[in-house]
Formats: sequence, structure tokens, C-alpha cells
Amino acid sequence: MPVAILGSTGVVGQKMIAMLSDHPHFYVAEIVASDKNLNKSYGEVSTWFERTKIPSSVFQMRFKSTSEITSPYALSALPSEVAAEIEPNLASKGIHVISNASTFRMNKYVPLLIPEINPSHLEIVAQQKTTGKMVTNPNCSTVFLAMAIFPLYATYKIKHITAVTLQAISGAGYPGLPSLDILGDCIPNILGEEEKIQNEVKKILGSTSLPATFTTTVNVNRIPVKHGHTVIANVHFTENISKQEIEKLFITYAEKFPQAYQLHFDNFSPRPTRDLTDFDNRTHIGRIRVSEDPRQISLVAMGHNLVRGAAGAAILNLELFHKYLGK
Repeated sequence: MPVAILGSTGVVGQKMIAMLSDHPHFYVAEIVASDKNLNKSYGEVSTWFERTKIPSSVFQMRFKSTSEITSPYALSALPSEVAAEIEPNLASKGIHVISNASTFRMNKYVPLLIPEINPSHLEIVAQQKTTGKMVTNPNCSTVFLAMAIFPLYATYKIKHITAVTLQAISGAGYPGLPSLDILGDCIPNILGEEEKIQNEVKKILGSTSLPATFTTTVNVNRIPVKHGHTVIANVHFTENISKQEIEKLFITYAEKFPQAYQLHFDNFSPRPTRDLTDFDNRTHIGRIRVSEDPRQISLVAMGHNLVRGAAGAAILNLELFHKYLGK
């Protein structure tokens, strides 16, 4: 099935191309660029960051304008301000848009999807008036927080969640942060990120009409790690919880979704540089502990921000949406 890639030269777009290079059902058929790169080849324009080579089929591919897209699906890695115009326009032409951009995540008619958590939210695309439909994946840190909270929320009553993120520099894109701003340092804010996480996790874990009702406190940080976002979550329940209960619960979910969870039981995991692979779609869970208050637990969730936090998430949503349409 042919797919067009929007924003193909950025780090997320490149990860999409790399991950689709041997996909059993979808392939990159078109790459889209701004006017300055039209008709140029991908190989002559792109500064490639992936450790694998540019797929030969894409290396010689010429950039098209959005008006020339003929593929039924478009994977979007566009900046949010650009996506605001281009994505609805493509949907109006009958092209289904699977977007990594933040622009439409909180639109009540656009599902914000994590396939293992809320596939039923796809039903709201029927309320979109365009023939092409729009689907989004969450903020890169939201994914790992939501994946960590999902088993807990499905089993117990959660009162409050406090989350602290340690976010890799690749999450800022390329060229990203100046080296003097990040080397050997920790930047204790990413503008707009805390609000995104707070709102998105409630939409994902809620129903199609109402968000989840727990409260949240989120603090985000940028750290000098190349890839891999870490989330330290403290979860306050309405009842007492044991460590054994929580570990058993996560083992059950890891067995149910082996492609989605990797559990760690030692005291020094998970770690980005040691535990992540280039195409790792898993959320790594570790450091599960009960606090002095037996109604509270803490855990560490970590994952690849360019894979499950971006490109991999969009591809999983593409697979889910294609199945939903029955095509």
C-alpha cells in the first residue's frame, strides 16, 4: 500500500522512511517538500541521520508538492504550524492523514491514538466531514507515561499522577539545541510540553467524549542524551497497593502486548543507551516501588522518542486505521 511522507528530511520523517523500508504492507511511494526542493532528489537534499543507509528506492525519489499526492495515506512529520494548513487540505481531497504533529491532537473529532490503549477512539473519525480522515499520535513523552499508567488505570482507581520527564536532545529535532546550552546541563523546561502531556494523557485514557478524571502534575526537562525519553511517575491511588500486585499486573500486560512492554527488575534499569534499539517500539518499565504511603507507587518508564514516541507510533496508527477501514 503506497504512503506519502510529509516532512521526510527531518529526524522523525527519516525514521518513518527507515521503518517502512521493509514493512510487509506499506511502502514509501511519495515524498513531499516545500517549493525550494521540488523535483530535487531525496539523496541530494537530505542530511541522513539513521545508522542504516537511505533506502535505494527513496534515495533517487523526487520531491513532490502536496497537490501531486496520489497515495491514499500520508504520514505527517510536519511542524505544527505547517500541519495546520496542509493536513486538513489533504483530508479534504480524500487522503487519510496519520499525523505526528501536535496541531489537531486535542480536536474532539480527531482521535489521539495508542493502539494498545484506545483503538475504539477511531470511531470518532466518522464525525469528520472530510472524505479523508485525520488521526494523531501523542507527544513523545505522553506515550510512555500513558503506556505506564494504562494497566494501573484499567485496574485501580487513580487519584493523582506526578510525572517528571528527562527528554533526549533528538526530541528537539535537527539542528536542535546549541551545544553550549545542553552539554553537561539539564534544562528544566520545554515550552508548552507540560500542558501537552497533562491534556493528552487524559484524552487517551478517557472515553471518546470525556477525559480521564485523575489530576496531574508534570515537570519536563531536556537532558544531554541522544535518544530515549525517561518518565519518572508517582501514582496516588485511592486504596493500598503492594509492589507484588503491580509487578504481577505489568507481567500480565507484557505477556498480552510483548511488542509494547519490556519489564526490568534490577535497580539500575531502564537506561536509554543500554536498553534501546534503533526501531524499539517498546515502553520499558522499571524501578517499581511503593512509597511510605501504601496508596502511592513510583516507577520509571522509558522509550525511544523517535520510534514509539513519534515515527513508530504513527506507523502503528497507520496499521490500525487501515485495518479499521477494512481496506
